[in-house]
Amino acid sequence: MIIKIIGSGSAGNHMAYALQKLADKIVLTDLSEKTLKRSKNQIYIPRYKKWSKKIYLEIEGKDINNHYDAIVIASPPDTHLKLIKKNINKSNIFLIEKPICEPNKKSINEFEKIINKNKKKTFLCGYNHRLFPSTILLKKILKQQKNNFNFMEIKFKENTEGFLKAHSWYKSLSDSYLSNTKKGGGALCEHSHGINLCQYMLDDIFNFKLISKDINFLKNKDVNYDESSNLFFSGRNKVINIFQNFVTKPTEKEVTISGSNFFVKLIYNYKNSNDRIIHYNKKNKFKKIYDFKKKRSDDFIYEAKYLIKIIRQKKINESMNILSAKKAIQTMKLINQII
Repeated sequence: MIIKIIGSGSAGNHMAYALQKLADKIVLTDLSEKTLKRSKNQIYIPRYKKWSKKIYLEIEGKDINNHYDAIVIASPPDTHLKLIKKNINKSNIFLIEKPICEPNKKSINEFEKIINKNKKKTFLCGYNHRLFPSTILLKKILKQQKNNFNFMEIKFKENTEGFLKAHSWYKSLSDSYLSNTKKGGGALCEHSHGINLCQYMLDDIFNFKLISKDINFLKNKDVNYDESSNLFFSGRNKVINIFQNFVTKPTEKEVTISGSNFFVKLIYNYKNSNDRIIHYNKKNKFKKIYDFKKKRSDDFIYEAKYLIKIIRQKKINESMNILSAKKAIQTMKLINQII
């Protein structure tokens, strides 16, 4: 099993590490030898201590393989379309890092055309929080309540220090796509796990009206991005609040759902990388706390295992595809409407 990963930044290295125990060979590509060496010596080895012999470094476009069992695209969002088109005949399975593209109609429409044109191929997007055991249990609890909630609040509030630390050669955020919302940066796109998780909890059917938005843009000669986005939606006697930002320290990643008879809160990384769910049923006064032990690397191992499962199945029903790129496109359509 040979898997290609395009993009040797933080996400590309996370996926390379996650896949090196599952695949026979990983081809990690980027634009230059300098970039690849920097990735190996400044990200992978400091993070994982030892280089894997299964990982081969090659310049993108000059890789010797003509076909891969899967291709992972972990480059900046505004390069995804170009790379998909360039590699479309080299695999039948593509996993694209989130956000799937820039938040504009042209890019969204182009991605939809590519997916519709290549119906025999499988396109995934890396909203890996959908695969976490904690998320799966939360969705199960909500199902037990027949999705009968009154209020849902999702926070994905995380400052950019971790990103800059992982990419130590950046002098500031202005060196990265994160500093430009139009390129797929900013809190709405980069932290779109929040919006995507909301869609997932609602079985990817989001029929709610935006009733309030408070978006704070940071603009100067070097940057133009949404630093903070606080959104309120309503419909069917329900209210949803999604809050994503680049500011909060320490990080707050939470999903809180309440109804007339229940309350449940999922806290991602409540202690180190571990997750916790607090569940209370008002009717029978049932209360339980669920703890989920995991490491940061597990976030991508869940994703890697899902990719391997798709490769082995060869074909999956679209409705059963948790990481379907079509669902990720719906996330970008919503963001495009909001901004």
